[in-house]
Amino acid sequence: MSSSFSVLPSNAQQQPKPFELKVPEQEIEKFRTLLSLSEIGSDTWWSQPSNGYFGVTRQWLMQAKDEWLRFDWRKTENRVNAFPNFKVDITSGGQHHKVHFAALFSSKADAFPVIFLHGWPGSFLEFLPMLELLAEKYTPATLPWHVIVPSIPDYGLTTRDDHQQEMKFSQAAGVMNELMVQLGFKSGYAAQGGDVGSGIATTMASMFPECVAYHLNLPFKNMVPTDLPLDLLTVDERAQMERSAEWMKTGMAYAFEQGTRPATIGLVLSSNPLAMLAWIGEKYLEWADHRQPLSLEIILAMISFYWFTKSYSKSVWPYRELGNSVPQPGASFDQETVDLKAHNDATRKPLGYSAFPKEILVIPQSWAQKTFPNLVFYRRHSIGGHFAALEQPQAFLEDVEEFMQIVSAK
Repeated sequence: MSSSFSVLPSNAQQQPKPFELKVPEQEIEKFRTLLSLSEIGSDTWWSQPSNGYFGVTRQWLMQAKDEWLRFDWRKTENRVNAFPNFKVDITSGGQHHKVHFAALFSSKADAFPVIFLHGWPGSFLEFLPMLELLAEKYTPATLPWHVIVPSIPDYGLTTRDDHQQEMKFSQAAGVMNELMVQLGFKSGYAAQGGDVGSGIATTMASMFPECVAYHLNLPFKNMVPTDLPLDLLTVDERAQMERSAEWMKTGMAYAFEQGTRPATIGLVLSSNPLAMLAWIGEKYLEWADHRQPLSLEIILAMISFYWFTKSYSKSVWPYRELGNSVPQPGASFDQETVDLKAHNDATRKPLGYSAFPKEILVIPQSWAQKTFPNLVFYRRHSIGGHFAALEQPQAFLEDVEEFMQIVSAK
């Protein structure tokens, strides 16, 4: 199956090199040794509550460690390598990047390109269930889209020559746009994003004419209005906004640390897999919909990828740019960040939005309709959380395909 979707468009400006994910066996053995020797801290009053209000429980960490020692990383590699994967050299903003991406290329002449952008603490692995659904549903001859799933800049398998300057949303957007141009999509493509990917997708729509539409499942920081009346909201939307407000008060410690002391937290988590398991595992437990939680196997696969690719210490750049204070709805970025209000392109281009009920921040439909005249698609779901493509791949894919049908028909 991998090779059947691997043929690039004839107008591609580069021919990326095929890539296979394979962590050396000695790295896996070293990881297991480090994990087995890592001690779990003593029990405390805070580590006992089963609701995770104060973070991961000691009991969960003990269970997860035992499972991780038995975890078969090669199964994850096999899932990844079932799809075409590539690496390509991209120069943007005066820096050279070696960009990794997975893809399903269509052989249809009118196939519309779409790039899927993950966030933190995610990776391109989030989209594997979606790729599997697409490969089951279509052949290269029937696939209506060119599907591009990169490791975003400074994450996972995408690297750059040096780190003499911080990554920014505008720089990351430039790299991702240049990737699409080099793949032959200069005439137009759509971007999809959640979490950090939402910021990159929105910035791409703001900065680059090649990005003609964008779909989000988490609003970018300055997209949530603060001056609209609450009486426009439904009961469910009010509950969601209250939940988001509570999260702003009690769930932002990680953002403070990553935004103000990235060097320290990066060195700490990169030295101990158990520390990384606690820090990142907490997010997969808390941010997913508890009614259909992610399996421990999925969580371990996601964190293993961070460990083996040495991703964490580089991945916190968005939190530096988002500022050193608690992000508030409607707050503006620093001067180097693309602001929607300053770049009208993003508010003119077709926007799609999927609202999952347990997402940490959601734009209510009535507010979205009043704020964004370019909104062409909005769907509110009854289940699902922050990791929409991973938690609810079928519903997520249906939304994106419906949005793409609207956009490609224009």
